[in-house]
Amino acid sequence: MTDLISIVDTLCRTPRVGWLQRGVADAESVCAHSMLATLLAGEIAAQLNAEGVDVDIKEVLAVATVHDLAESVLGHPGREVRERLRWEEVEEEVFKKEFPHLAELFRMYRYETNLVGRVVSFADKLATLIRACRYRKMGYDTGDLVKNLYLKLSKYDDLAHLLDFYVSKYCGSLV
Repeated sequence: MTDLISIVDTLCRTPRVGWLQRGVADAESVCAHSMLATLLAGEIAAQLNAEGVDVDIKEVLAVATVHDLAESVLGHPGREVRERLRWEEVEEEVFKKEFPHLAELFRMYRYETNLVGRVVSFADKLATLIRACRYRKMGYDTGDLVKNLYLKLSKYDDLAHLLDFYVSKYCGSLV
């Protein structure tokens, strides 16, 4: 059986490398990012339900909770490393080996196989956008990331209508 406390401790002590590369001294941990992404995903699912779109909030929360779980084994490498490796495949192999009972939840997120996976993927990117805005307000150079994430999120045709609400709430102006 997996040592759950070790998994949580590892995720909470693992900084997101991209923030370190941008000079952020007290960089967000994988754990903090995952929590923000999960809360956003639940809120987005609730809003979609209020709009008449049928999405299972419990399933969204389950998928969001485990979406970065492989990083408890792999760490959180920078974008360059992820691009050189077939990162999606590496993560999926970790899930198959270490968390086989959760592998299908991960696949929903990673491959956006249904609306649940799309909501979580959107929330994951949105959490990074919000954090980039926070760091930008603190004086860190994240403007390019803010713009790039905004453009990526705008391409989610079925979810993009929610983007401006979150941008105005957490980012203010993007320019």
